[in-house]
Amino acid sequence: MSRGGGRGLLFTRKTISTILLVGVVVVLLLLSALLSNLPDGGTPGNGSAEYFTDTVTKIVDGDTLYVGDVKIRLVLVDTPEVGENGFEEATQFAAGLCPVGSNATVDQDDGQLYDRYGRMLAVVYCGGKNLNEELLEEGHAVILTQYCDESEFGDQEWAREYGC
Repeated sequence: MSRGGGRGLLFTRKTISTILLVGVVVVLLLLSALLSNLPDGGTPGNGSAEYFTDTVTKIVDGDTLYVGDVKIRLVLVDTPEVGENGFEEATQFAAGLCPVGSNATVDQDDGQLYDRYGRMLAVVYCGGKNLNEELLEEGHAVILTQYCDESEFGDQEWAREYGC
C-alpha cells in the first residue's frame, strides 16, 4: 500500500468524525430550542385539548389575549375590567410577560374548552412562565373558585395555592 492511500483513509475517518460531531451538535441545538418553547422547562400539555405555540398578536386586558388568531381567556383567573381599579396594571403586567410579537404556548383546558363568549379557555406560557399563575402571584388577579372542579388545572399547585 502506498503512503498516500493511508493518508486518504485517515482523512476520510477524520471527515466522518467531524460530520458526526456537527450532526450531534445540531441535534442538541434543535432539542434545546424545542424544549425552551415548552412550559415548566419542558412539560408538554397533559390533556387531549389543543396545545400549540404561536405569536402573541394582541393583549386585550389582563386575562384575555390573542395568540395567533385565537382569542384566549386565561382559565381560573379574573383580572379587573375596564374602569376598575387595577385594570391598567394587570393589562400592563400581561403585556410585559407576553409582549406582542413574542411566542406563547397555549394549553387549552380539557374540562372547559371555551367560555360563553367563544374564547378558548387556557393556561398561557410565555418565556417558560405560566401567565395565569404570575398574575395571581403578583396580585393582579383572583382565582375563580367556582370553576376549580371543572378545570383540568384546578388541582395544579398554583391553582390550589390561590384557593382551588
